[in-house]
Amino acid sequence: MRAIKGLQSLWLARAAAVLVAALALPAAASAQDVTYAGDVARVLQENCGRCHHPGTAAPMALQTYEQVRRWGSRIKTAVENRMMPPGWYIDRTVGIQHFKNDPSLSDQEIETIVAWVESGMPAGDPSQLPEPVEWKSDHEYWALEDEQGWGPPDLIIESPPFTVPANSGDQWWEPDAAIADVLNTELTEGRWIRAVETRPADSESGYVFHHANTTLRRATADGPRTPAYLSSAAVGKRTDIYPDDAGKLLLPDDDIHFSMHLFPIGREVVDAQIQIGVWLYPEGEDPKFATNDEILFNSGESRDLGLPRYTDLLIPPHGYQMLRGNFVLEQNARVHSIRGHMHLRGGYQMMEAIYPDGRREVINKIDWNHLWHTTHIYEDDAQPLLPKGTVIISSSLLDNTADNPSNPDPDQWVVYGRRSVSEMAHIRFGITWIPDEDFEKMVAERERLKARPVSDGG
Repeated sequence: MRAIKGLQSLWLARAAAVLVAALALPAAASAQDVTYAGDVARVLQENCGRCHHPGTAAPMALQTYEQVRRWGSRIKTAVENRMMPPGWYIDRTVGIQHFKNDPSLSDQEIETIVAWVESGMPAGDPSQLPEPVEWKSDHEYWALEDEQGWGPPDLIIESPPFTVPANSGDQWWEPDAAIADVLNTELTEGRWIRAVETRPADSESGYVFHHANTTLRRATADGPRTPAYLSSAAVGKRTDIYPDDAGKLLLPDDDIHFSMHLFPIGREVVDAQIQIGVWLYPEGEDPKFATNDEILFNSGESRDLGLPRYTDLLIPPHGYQMLRGNFVLEQNARVHSIRGHMHLRGGYQMMEAIYPDGRREVINKIDWNHLWHTTHIYEDDAQPLLPKGTVIISSSLLDNTADNPSNPDPDQWVVYGRRSVSEMAHIRFGITWIPDEDFEKMVAERERLKARPVSDGG
């Protein structure tokens, strides 16, 4: 009798496993009938097509059955491990999980690709293929125009050109000349920025592009022009989007300064440039809040708030270093985005908050990967609301061991530096300082939304 019950339990377990696997696939699909044309092509087109075509940074095109079949086993591994789509390194086990720009595949989409590869990658009926998409190269489109439907930028600012030699080390192009002509020509009065996007000026510029930081410099009555963040870009990060009620003021006499990191690719690239697209609020429309945008925290220190940049970094061979510090907010803050930054020895980064009432929570943990840089943009009702007096704890773990797959040489001592083989560690919060009365209303509204019953649509 015990043997019969044991067999029944085994049968029920196997039946449950089969049921779970079947439910994970699209409706009317099973491991036997998942095909490229009927199932996989649409998933790849919607989630991978923007990058995996000629003229982009992706290492291969994934537009046809033949192309996808060739890379099938690697695609399966990449989606199972959530390495692809790339750039989403938020730890799913802790912290806030509601973001506007999470590109991750659903569990169902992952199971569809896995089932297709494991069943031999059948082509299927060509009549079921989705309509092809004519993708543009990186320098031919604005994401905010194509994907957000905002129309073309109101201003386009182009960097001074720089010729990258065929063979050399890292190139940092920081032209002395400021760009002011565009603003003087296009603006007759102050206008508020709602978003900024950076793209290469042409395909060759895209191939040598590593990253760029762009700043505004504004004249002051009693001293030199003071810098303020305008935008930054790297592989995987093109846009800076402000909350609907916030913006940054742009004046006709502001100067634009560029700092670009370029890298040789084996052939000379003449006149490499980037373009900055700026979307403005309509004339006469002022947002309620002036955003401070990305505030830079280095082990709890913030360069943008007048504290020094953290450079005391020394990682031994086959060792680790943990950088940790804290910063006390002197004003109420609403955080609209988080972005980490380390180099090849990066392990993870984490931001925590200790509130004035003593509560402590992890805001987010980022499992670092240097191949892709992402600004994680919070959903409106998930943006951290941090009252003044909150202690921000910033932690960065650097891993110089052989267990770190991106480590080029664990036998080396590693110090602070701008090159990828050196290290740095900072975390950026997209921050808007909020006055007390408005902040209290935001907190009350957040509490109301949390208490709203599910039947009310919450």
